[in-house]
Amino acid sequence: MINVRVPATSANIGPGFDAFGLAYQLYNTFSFREKDDGKLTIRGVSHHYQGKSNLVYKAMNRVFERVNYSPKGLYIYSDINVPVSRGLGSSATCIVAGLAGANALCGHPLTEKTIFNMAVEMEGHPDNIAPAMYGGLVCSIGNNDDNYYIKKEVADCFAFHLIIPNFPLSTKAARKALPKTIPHKDGVFNVSRATMTYLALTEGRPDILSLSMKDRLHQPYRRSLIRSYDIVCKKAEKFGALGECISGAGPTILVITNQEESNNFTTRMSSFLHATEPEWRLLTLKPDHVGYTTEETEA
Repeated sequence: MINVRVPATSANIGPGFDAFGLAYQLYNTFSFREKDDGKLTIRGVSHHYQGKSNLVYKAMNRVFERVNYSPKGLYIYSDINVPVSRGLGSSATCIVAGLAGANALCGHPLTEKTIFNMAVEMEGHPDNIAPAMYGGLVCSIGNNDDNYYIKKEVADCFAFHLIIPNFPLSTKAARKALPKTIPHKDGVFNVSRATMTYLALTEGRPDILSLSMKDRLHQPYRRSLIRSYDIVCKKAEKFGALGECISGAGPTILVITNQEESNNFTTRMSSFLHATEPEWRLLTLKPDHVGYTTEETEA
């Protein structure tokens, strides 16, 4: 049995639109086994996802086609802990796991860089794929069909809180909300703040982070898609947030605090959510600095 564990991620981190991603210690784990009955068996997900439209299976087929390998049959089991369609990289976990799992079943013919490029091609952009694969805080770019990343560890003075609504928001709908063009001044605004956000997180500068996590490229256009977004962000600031932003395409809201303020923030925000949005969840997670892992066990 091949087991692949992939972390949840937040893309963008405010101003780093389509460029930044951060991995968390929250994981989806996928198990793969080739079998002899010629059938596809998928378990651990609803019946709707137990067929050939399953994203993990689609990713596996990309590898099989590339290396000219035909499994007789496949067993796929998904242990899902990352909320689906909440802006936490659930699709990236499926893509990375499917590619890595298939590569392991085939005897590892593909390099990790090849898997990275294949994963980005499937996802459409590297901001979630890169941290899902490599962990940490990752800045990534694409150059034609090749992709590159720089990974750094986040300073331990920060705490990361994820406020997860009880409704999904598709990436397609979030993308549709964006304008086709932006003013030049908004681009300049984001370039400086994205740079400073990345440096503040890696160098432990909460004083800078409290100023830099502003954005004019995507959040002003997406905030209306998330019920209670404005009031939650205002409360987060009142409760000690250094910065808050939409995680990925949303609707999850990422709040960053100083580590020493973490427990106080959690207590106050939990009480507020219980009173206003009782079906929403609040998770406080540590960054993952490992990325995906693959291991082989007895079936």
